[in-house]
Amino acid sequence: MKKRMSAVFVLSALGLGAVPAYSDGGSMTKSDMNIHNYEVHNQKMNQCVKTALEKHPGGVIEVEFETEEDKSKFEIEIQGKDGKKWEVECDAVTGDVIEDKEKKKEKKNAGVNTDEYYKTGSL
Repeated sequence: MKKRMSAVFVLSALGLGAVPAYSDGGSMTKSDMNIHNYEVHNQKMNQCVKTALEKHPGGVIEVEFETEEDKSKFEIEIQGKDGKKWEVECDAVTGDVIEDKEKKKEKKNAGVNTDEYYKTGSL
């Protein structure tokens, strides 16, 4: 009996128990999300950041936690030593990389030169 209780405690401590680490109460807004196990949450986040930096050495610009299609994930944005910006998405439950892509600069003003766009004629 004592060994069985120890096994349940260890599995729960590792986040392998029946209690989910996250819930959002059916809502998709960040303000409604709840982290039930901070230790597991932080371990998974750190694991995801480490994996992202192994793929793209550089500096972390931003880490975002969100829920999409009922799945919790971390988005890690990195300024790579290669001069590129990278976005790595990681499953918050398993720690697996979901997506890994270079973040391209967004075109603004539909290709209009901003210097020309903001010039004004004499009034």
